[in-house]
Amino acid sequence: MRILPTAIVRPTLYLISFLFVISCKEVSSTTVEKEPIQQEVLFDQELAAKLNTMAEVDQLYAGIPQGKHEGDWDTWMVLRDSVNRSHQKFLKSIIDTIGYPGYDRIGEAGESDFWVMVQHSDFDPAWQEEVLALLIVEAKANNASSEHVALLTDRVRVNTGRPQLYGTQRHFNDLQQAYIKNLEDREHVNERRAALGMETLEEYLNEATLLHFEMNKEQFKKEGITTPILYPVPE
Repeated sequence: MRILPTAIVRPTLYLISFLFVISCKEVSSTTVEKEPIQQEVLFDQELAAKLNTMAEVDQLYAGIPQGKHEGDWDTWMVLRDSVNRSHQKFLKSIIDTIGYPGYDRIGEAGESDFWVMVQHSDFDPAWQEEVLALLIVEAKANNASSEHVALLTDRVRVNTGRPQLYGTQRHFNDLQQAYIKNLEDREHVNERRAALGMETLEEYLNEATLLHFEMNKEQFKKEGITTPILYPVPE
């Protein structure tokens, strides 16, 4: 067998090595520059239905005592707390598994059901604040309600002793008129509300006052309150 001189073999090997290195660099560059594939989110009808059922129970116990517990607020509040804590365990499992579930996964109604139960987890404001951070991201992507951001923001602030930003957590005075107890920078509250697509604070409080008056009209008449007292709405 004829053996090639060493001087001829080495340049050939160098050329092969050089081409191999260039090839690797090209592959590596292509891989790095490639955009990540967006994973499609599938609508979860089963989860949406379960949240709806849970939200119905939530709303039942958020109201006044009913059935055999009518008038028994002490027992009712214990039951309400038990329901809210049980619901939170399931909500936590959702957050841990898929994050905050938005419109794309459970629809607008499902997102609302999920949010309202987070809203009622007042016994755990630290967790509410964690969920709020996730909700803000989804709302900015139009995948959750901006109004829910305002409502949960104020809920967290009230639960941690801070003034509200949007004035969503209202009370009623002796004249049964809705009002806000503690509000940060009241002068610009309507600007903050408008940024989230919400009505003015005055309109919001008037709606609450009218609803409250209508629901308790007969009782208020006995107290001498025959007309709801409303705020002037800014132009």
